Amino acid sequence: MLTVKYTLFLFFFLWLVLFTRSSHANNSTSEKNQYLLQKIAQAPLLKGKHSQWLQLLEQPGNSQYYYLANRQGQIYQLAQDNAINSSLLLDFQQVSTKEPILQLSAFALHPNFALNEHSGYGTFYTAHVEKSPTLSRAKRLQESAVTIALSFDAVITEWQLNPARQVDISSQREVLRIAIASVTTGIKQLSFNPYSKSWHDDFAQLYIALAQNQKLSQYPLYSGAILRINPQEITTASYSVPDNNPFFANNEISAAIYLLGAGQIKQFIWPDKYSNKLLISHLYRYKNTVKHWLSYSYGGEDWRAYSPKQFLYQNDQPLTANSLLVYRGQNAPSLRNKLLLLTKKKRQWQLSSLTNGNPVAKLGVQQQKALSTPQLEWPLPQPKLITKQLSLFRDNRGELLFFNEDSGAIYQLYQQDIMPGQGHIQGNQAIKQSGLADITLFFISLFTLLGGYILYQVNSQRNSVKSLVRREFSHLALTDDKLALNLFKRHQRKAETVIALTQIKQCQLLLGDLVIATINTTLAHGFNDQQEQALREIFHNEQVDKMVDGKVRRISLSINTGEKNKYIICLYLRKGNDRITKNSYFAVVDDVINWCWLIAAKINSQHTSKRGLTASITAADIALAEHKSHDDIPLHTQAAIIRPATHPQPTLADNEQVPTPEVPIAQGNNDVIILSNYHDSTAITAAKVETELVNALEKLVKLQQQGFLSTDEFSQAKAKLLDCLNKTE
Repeated sequence: MLTVKYTLFLFFFLWLVLFTRSSHANNSTSEKNQYLLQKIAQAPLLKGKHSQWLQLLEQPGNSQYYYLANRQGQIYQLAQDNAINSSLLLDFQQVSTKEPILQLSAFALHPNFALNEHSGYGTFYTAHVEKSPTLSRAKRLQESAVTIALSFDAVITEWQLNPARQVDISSQREVLRIAIASVTTGIKQLSFNPYSKSWHDDFAQLYIALAQNQKLSQYPLYSGAILRINPQEITTASYSVPDNNPFFANNEISAAIYLLGAGQIKQFIWPDKYSNKLLISHLYRYKNTVKHWLSYSYGGEDWRAYSPKQFLYQNDQPLTANSLLVYRGQNAPSLRNKLLLLTKKKRQWQLSSLTNGNPVAKLGVQQQKALSTPQLEWPLPQPKLITKQLSLFRDNRGELLFFNEDSGAIYQLYQQDIMPGQGHIQGNQAIKQSGLADITLFFISLFTLLGGYILYQVNSQRNSVKSLVRREFSHLALTDDKLALNLFKRHQRKAETVIALTQIKQCQLLLGDLVIATINTTLAHGFNDQQEQALREIFHNEQVDKMVDGKVRRISLSINTGEKNKYIICLYLRKGNDRITKNSYFAVVDDVINWCWLIAAKINSQHTSKRGLTASITAADIALAEHKSHDDIPLHTQAAIIRPATHPQPTLADNEQVPTPEVPIAQGNNDVIILSNYHDSTAITAAKVETELVNALEKLVKLQQQGFLSTDEFSQAKAKLLDCLNKTE
């Protein structure tokens, strides 16, 4: 371990030297104008008022085209560097609808838009405002307590492209209709989490920002809300609501609402790759003062009753829509991973940055404001960006796009010495030499780190599994009054933590890292006999799988008592043939299922049935789970038992019967249990017989490797085992 620490210290020292030199080189050029703009596309010029454009999106899978939507209901496909090849993808004025469209307000592509043969391929969503048809009012999402007339609807529609990449008008499907009081209080933004993957629970969930209605701001839906739904059509409805929505079980607030009371929402983004939190740009009234806030939300907040507790920025000058993003591209390294703001000072636009974090939890409000001052990155002095309305977007590679809505020009930003296809083409010789030295130092640091990492892995592999048990709780038990849970660390007799059963919000059962059961207060997350049977089937299938060297088998309970309070109890842990925890596999299976029944009855009794099944675990099951067959018989004794069965039998008369060779499988009450006696279909399932045969075959290999069986004896014994296996099938 001393070697590892020394190596890591050396790497840190070399990295510090490299960082210092790099910082010095950057500072020497920081005062220079280091950004350039390159025009990449041209949008059509619109007549009338400014701010008519909504959203610019690069076409997934084809970086030569962009989609651009406007409020008049037109969605264009723009060709990069070729305005002639641009075309109109969709025009609402030419589409038959129940009511004429008054305004298109949002546009979004499905995450699987470019993935052929996947659900969502070629699918996109629009939000528009129309007058409410009388016959459709019963299907609208609205607040029943509102007494004023809600004469308009905000409508979300699903569309699909045909094989020619044109909109299939017949695919038009209404997803959601929300009752609103005016045209200006419709849907402001549609977005999918760009960092959510297909294997995540929240994949392809649509987030919807609904504008605040000042006269109706006391009602959740009209207070400035973000909704979250699954837009995919189901048997009984045109969309569904995720059961983990924060207000799913709240009868006073619509289950589709994710956040409410945010005021006038301008824009929301996901500032981090590995978190579901949102960063919301909104005009918010606090103590009779309306300011522009940048606030964090994890969902479930009601900012009508209290102000945002986690925020980055407050200012009297409001930000425009499409002026906030986190840069993750490669063309401007000095801006990478920064939270960028597009603001306007007098007549000149400015690109500034904020620290992407949340220090408000540790600092006072006054200190927080001081730390959240935007830092100027670029004053945007170019004449081509002198416009009344400038928007900030990014393409599919995370590069910055500036859209001048007055001229219709779309520009991509590059750092001065990083133009496309050219690499570093500027800078004096001294800077190049410094860069070469930095690269050399980097590789020295890299090789040093790799050496330290290899040593560290060698030392940590032995203790990694046991350290997991030490970090987590390893045992739980009811208190004497049976109203709370005692959680114990490994080898502890005194409880480390006590959790009241009434405090539990959710309990999850995990097999490895896979959640196989969830119990909480929502519908369909209680417990019943069918769920118990399904769990036992999962555990049985896992037990049958061979425990090869290095494989880890883990059973854990995860108990949540709040948003950030999670307790992990590792009840069973086995790596290869080494069981780390005390209790046997099937004993732990019984325990965790009992805990599921108990917790479900306490926190969701309404959806938990009366238990009608009882566990039945035999000694044979436990021995099978622990793979202890043959373990108590000396190897030379096992070989002596097997060897007679492998020798040729004497010739018998025609009327005599050939005796069946006896192959030992497991130890029971007798010294040896042979297959003909062991295979009793009323006592054990075919899966257990197969597992025992596999274990016996592994034992034959071990006996041969240690010299107790010859090659011929091994081959004949193996043939007998395989013949037995065929007979069981």
